[in-house]
Parts: sequence; structure tokens; C-alpha cells
Amino acid sequence: MKRRWGEYAPWPLVGVVALLVVLIVLTPVLISDGQPAPGVLTQAELIVDRVSGINVTHFYVRGLATTVRYASLLVGVAGNFSWGGTGTPPWPGLHYSLRYNDTMVLSLGFSSYLNPVALNISASYASPQGTALYVAEVAFYVGPAASGTGELLYVASAFPTVAVPSTPTPVDNASLPLPILLELASSGGAP
Repeated sequence: MKRRWGEYAPWPLVGVVALLVVLIVLTPVLISDGQPAPGVLTQAELIVDRVSGINVTHFYVRGLATTVRYASLLVGVAGNFSWGGTGTPPWPGLHYSLRYNDTMVLSLGFSSYLNPVALNISASYASPQGTALYVAEVAFYVGPAASGTGELLYVASAFPTVAVPSTPTPVDNASLPLPILLELASSGGAP
């Protein structure tokens, strides 16, 4: 008994496969020379981590792709201001001192004993394909949980496009570390 090709490869399936092959072949390459094109894989993030009962908060600024080398990572730190985690931090009154500055690095890590603490972050990416600048201004406060056991991390952002938790985050292994994506401030063609 002879079977027809249509039983093994129905035309709608063949058409979809052919379309996918054409799209794959004609799609431009987004990664050149091992470096991501700006705005595609260069997204920068701040990671916040803390262990309950230890009076130190750890911060890491890095790209989502582990091979993104930033031309410049700058972090200003502000302390000595009044904010208890509720309401809005006094953004205009904060005085940042440049604490961390590194160039041509994959990431920047640091710790702070300040409570509250505010960070002003700038992550600049540059390659022959283009440039991108990511920024954030974020404040953190750690306070006791209402139940009396554990701690809560309060986060506020000066930029509405930098998404932070709207409710306090428990300081525990299930909730932290907390990633926060930085805002794309500018991007462009080759520098």
C-alpha cells in the first residue's frame, strides 16, 4: 500500500518550517565580536543582598549578560539622612560622595553599614557597535518586622521607571538577593 508525501509532511507544517528557516537565515546577527549590541544585551542591574541579624548590606552592579564589560561603573553613596522606609526619601537633599569607580569591568561589588543608605548609580557601556548609559537613584532602609522576628528591607527609587518592590521585602534566603534593573538613560551608535 503506497502512502503519499502529504500524510508524512502536511503542507501547513512544511510552510511554517520553510518560513522559520527563511527568518533564521535573514535575521541580522545581534552579537558581533563577542560583544552585545547596545540596548540588546547590555541591561545593567543592581543586586541587593543582606543576611538577617548582620548589620551590613551587600550591593552588586553588573550586566545581565556575564560577558558585558562596562566602560565605567560609578556609584555615589549617601548616608546621614532621615528616612524610615515609608514615604519618599529626601532626594534633593541627599549628598552623594563618589565611593566606587571602576572602568572596563564586568561588575562592581561593595558593602555598606549605613542605614538608611542611598545609591546614585551610573553604568556606561561602549563598544564599536554603540553606547548605552544606565542609571538609578535608589534608597534602602532595614527595619524590624512588625512581628518582632526578622527584618524588612524597604526600597524606594527616585526614577519611576526603575521598578522596586512596593512593599517591604523580608530579609531572608527566600526573598533576597533582590535584583533591580537600572534605567536606560541614553543609547546610540558607535562612540
